[in-house]
Amino acid sequence: MYCLVKPFLLIALSFLVTTACYSPVIQKYNIPITSSPGCRIVQHRLGETCIPVKPKRIIALDPRYLVDPVLALGIQPIGMATSIVRGKESLDGLTPDDTKSILNVGDAFNPSLEKILKLKPDLILAMDFAHKNIYKKLSEIAPTVLVNYEENTSFKKNLLYLAQLLDKEVEANELLLQYQTRIKKLRKQLSCKPQEIEVTVLIYYQGAFVITKSAHTSHEIFSDIGLTNKINLNSNEVISVEILNQYDADILFIMDHDGKSKPFFLKHPLIASLNAVKNNRAYFVDAIKWSANGPLGVNRMLDDIFKYLPQKSYAAPHQFRVK
Repeated sequence: MYCLVKPFLLIALSFLVTTACYSPVIQKYNIPITSSPGCRIVQHRLGETCIPVKPKRIIALDPRYLVDPVLALGIQPIGMATSIVRGKESLDGLTPDDTKSILNVGDAFNPSLEKILKLKPDLILAMDFAHKNIYKKLSEIAPTVLVNYEENTSFKKNLLYLAQLLDKEVEANELLLQYQTRIKKLRKQLSCKPQEIEVTVLIYYQGAFVITKSAHTSHEIFSDIGLTNKINLNSNEVISVEILNQYDADILFIMDHDGKSKPFFLKHPLIASLNAVKNNRAYFVDAIKWSANGPLGVNRMLDDIFKYLPQKSYAAPHQFRVK
């Protein structure tokens, strides 16, 4: 169970440990890229693609895994696809302001080939889980790289992959150093040792609770902070409210996709009986914001985490992207 008061000596020791664990390290993602006159040849899951050395008209077909990191790297796509959740457009961690200058080419799982063609892209970024079946058609429009989801579930690893692809590795490491700085600051402000804090993240969707898989971005962030994730699963799993107590933790985050109010949840006796709820450590967070998998969305998640984790003082929201 987390502590709320930490002696001065522990604060000092925590600072030293934090500094040692999170010293800035320049990272690189080694993907097979070879040079050819006028382009760079990139190997990926469905073969190899000759992409422009400096692409200027990029279409990114997923907001979470592609648009967010590309924007953070300082590149403005000309087109993008969006997620559709229960018939509504979802930007998965981004805001309308982030994407206001990008033309929408439809649903990420069913983008409009006609709209893509009209935009005359010189590079299309796609995801294997959504676009494998239309890869050939996309490639006939423009050079297309299919990003492997299983190899890039970590938002940091995915950023580094795209950075090497787009020759933006310096910018990617700047973003990661800014992220590490925020993580260090958060650890320093915690009121106790991070590993003493146990955390659970649940999704509420279509009237059911879903426990989040270990690859969820929130788990990655909490692990970087040093917190203990109560759940460690390879996939999301629907659970009944009757077994919620098995996932009770010091702090509980609920990503509510259904737009319910806090009283809606707390009126249920099995939810109200959870220790996190009784200790006022249950937080209902924006499900779209917490669906992020890129630096812009992760930064907004960190703003929430700064507010909710037990700490000595609150840090003002911070915005990072390549300057």
